[in-house]
Amino acid sequence: MMQNSTVYKLLLVITGATYFIASKYLFNSVYDAIDVVIDELFHIPQGLAFCNRNFTYWDPKITTLPGLYLISTAFLGSYFECNTYNLRFINLIASTINFLLFASILKFVYGNSPLKTVLQALNFAILPPLYFFAHVYYTDTLSLMFLLAFSRLCFTNNYKLPIIILGYLSVLMRQTNIVWIAMVLGHKVLDIFIKSSRVFGNNQLTNMSLRKDSMIAKDVDNSKLKRYYGITDVYIALKYHVTTCFTTFFHYLTFNDWLIIFMHSTVLISFVAFVYVNGSIVVGDKQAHQATIHIPQIFYFLIFYGVFGLPCVLNKFSSTFKLMFSNKVKIILLTALFAAIVHYNTIVHPYLLADNRHYTFYIWNRWFGKYDFAIYASVPVYIFLLVNLYANLKNQNCISFLLPYSVCLFVSLCLQKMIEVRYFLIPYIILRLRFARPSLSMILLEFVWYICINIATFHLFFNKEIMWNDFEEPQRLIW
Repeated sequence: MMQNSTVYKLLLVITGATYFIASKYLFNSVYDAIDVVIDELFHIPQGLAFCNRNFTYWDPKITTLPGLYLISTAFLGSYFECNTYNLRFINLIASTINFLLFASILKFVYGNSPLKTVLQALNFAILPPLYFFAHVYYTDTLSLMFLLAFSRLCFTNNYKLPIIILGYLSVLMRQTNIVWIAMVLGHKVLDIFIKSSRVFGNNQLTNMSLRKDSMIAKDVDNSKLKRYYGITDVYIALKYHVTTCFTTFFHYLTFNDWLIIFMHSTVLISFVAFVYVNGSIVVGDKQAHQATIHIPQIFYFLIFYGVFGLPCVLNKFSSTFKLMFSNKVKIILLTALFAAIVHYNTIVHPYLLADNRHYTFYIWNRWFGKYDFAIYASVPVYIFLLVNLYANLKNQNCISFLLPYSVCLFVSLCLQKMIEVRYFLIPYIILRLRFARPSLSMILLEFVWYICINIATFHLFFNKEIMWNDFEEPQRLIW
C-alpha cells in the first residue's frame, strides 16, 4: 500500500508537470495568434476593470455572475500585472488544479492502480472542449474547478464550512452550477429515503426479487441494504414511507445529515432569492437567453457523448445491439417519441445561424439546416447512443444517483434555446466518472482519441482565418 501511494504521488507530479509545461507552450501560441477570442470581447474588459479595482463598470452583455472577475481581482493588480495574458493564465492554472482534482476523485471512488488513476485524470483534463477553454479567458475552467472541489469534499462531508463556501463560489462562477449542487443534495436525500425504509423493517421487501446476474444481488446484507438500487426500490420506499407518515425517514437522519442538508439548502434558497430579485437566471442579455422548453438538447448531448465517449461507445458496441434487439417494442416506441419531439420541438437560436466561428454553426448548416429529413434521419443515432449509454451504466449505478441526475440534466439543458458545446461538459464529466472501471487499453484509446481531436482543432484554430466586418484581425474557429 505504501509503495502504491509513493508511485501514485510520483506519477501525479510528473504527469501534472508535463501537462502544465506542454499546455503553457500551447497557451503562448494561442496568445500570440489572437488578442480576443469571441466572448473575450466582453470578459477581458470586465476582468481588467475589476482587477484595476473599478467595480462600477459592468458590461450588460455578460450573462454570468462576476465570479471569474473576482478571482482575477484576488490575484491580479496587487501581485501581478493586469493584462490579457495573466487573465487567461488564471484558467491554465485552474486547468492544472482540475487535473489534480480529477485524480483525487478517481482515487477516492475507485482506488484503481496509480497508472490508471493518473491516466484517466489526464484524459479528463484534455477532454477537447474543456482543454481549449483552459487557454482563453472564459468561465468554464474555473467553474468546473470549484464544482469539482465542492464534489470532492462532499464525498466525506468532513469539512462543513469549505463545502458551503465552495457551493457559493461554484454558483458565482456560473449560475447553472446550482443544478449540480441540487443533484448532490437530491442524491443524498433519495439515498436516505430508500435506506431508511429498509433499516426499519419494510414489509414490502419480502416481495422483492433480484436477477442472479445483477450486481445488486451480490450486495444485499443482513440489514437489507444494497449497494445499488433500482426504480422499484423507490416505489417500495415511497409506499412504505406513506404508510408510516415518513416518521422513519427522520429517525434515520443523523445530526451530520441534517447539517449537510441545511448547508446545501442554504445555497439553493439563496439562489432562488437571487432569481426572484433578478427576474431571470442570467445577469445580462436576458432577451437572448430566455428559458425555453428545448428537449432535443438531450439528443445533442447524446451526440456529444458519442463523439467524446467513443472508446466507451465501442466498448459496449455489440451489447448495445443485443439490448436493442431484445427490446424491439421499446425501441419502436422510443423512435416514434423521438421523431415527434424533433418534429415539434426543434428550435434554432439566431446566434447559432449567425456565428460561423463555432463548430455548431457548420454542423447545423451542413446537416440539420440543409436537409429537411436530417432531424429525422438522426433519430436512429440518438436511439443507439441512448441504449449504449444505458449499457455503460446498467447494473453499476444506483437510482439515487440516476434519478436526480436525469432531472438535473433536463433542467440544465432543456430550458436553453442556444446549442452550445460548453453546456454539455459538466453533465458528460459526471457521467464519465460514473462508468465502471475501464481497462488500461480503453484508457489509452481515450487518451489517443483526445490527443488527435485536440491536434485537429488547434490546427484549425491556428490556420483557419474567418473575416468579420466588426474586427480588424481575422477571427478563429473554436468549440
